[in-house]
Amino acid sequence: MFIFLAAFIIFVLIMNYFIRKNNVSQHSREESFWSREQKANFTRRKDISNLNYLTIPLEKIPQNLHTDAEKTLVDLSSCQMLNLTGLTNTDLKLEYGAANLDALCEYDNHFTTFVQTIPIYARELIDTGQTEDARELLELAVSYHADASVIYTMLADIYQQNGQADSIPSLIDSANEINSVSKNIIIEKLNAYLP
Repeated sequence: MFIFLAAFIIFVLIMNYFIRKNNVSQHSREESFWSREQKANFTRRKDISNLNYLTIPLEKIPQNLHTDAEKTLVDLSSCQMLNLTGLTNTDLKLEYGAANLDALCEYDNHFTTFVQTIPIYARELIDTGQTEDARELLELAVSYHADASVIYTMLADIYQQNGQADSIPSLIDSANEINSVSKNIIIEKLNAYLP
């Protein structure tokens, strides 16, 4: 009986230690976050005119299907986009100033819409026999470091079907440059295409 009581007391003490340690760590993280956030909110506006804005060349969008995806991409071709994947709002405010946050979020939203629409339109193009046009759009998305695995796998499928499987390693290299948590998933899926 004494052994069980001693073991229980030791267990409670160990649990108490880890709970306190976790609480201190959590408090430290929260304090650090709020400190960064306060600093970010007072960061002055910086010039964002020289950022690496992305655009969709209108000539890359075949305009013969008249689908919603096509219309979305045509509309986006007149918008500026920024790939801000992996950056938090606090990071953006610290880097470019709080006053630029709305504009940066708008440009990032344009990019997100682009990444979501490309595979839809590429599928529509493939289904109508326009595989080469789909390949060009998918390659554009990859060159912009899109982080949707479907873009990479669709492109890998096209490469395989066209006898260009030797292009898949360069696709893996491109995926390695992504600043996103999905990078490893994309690379794992692409590695499955390799012999």
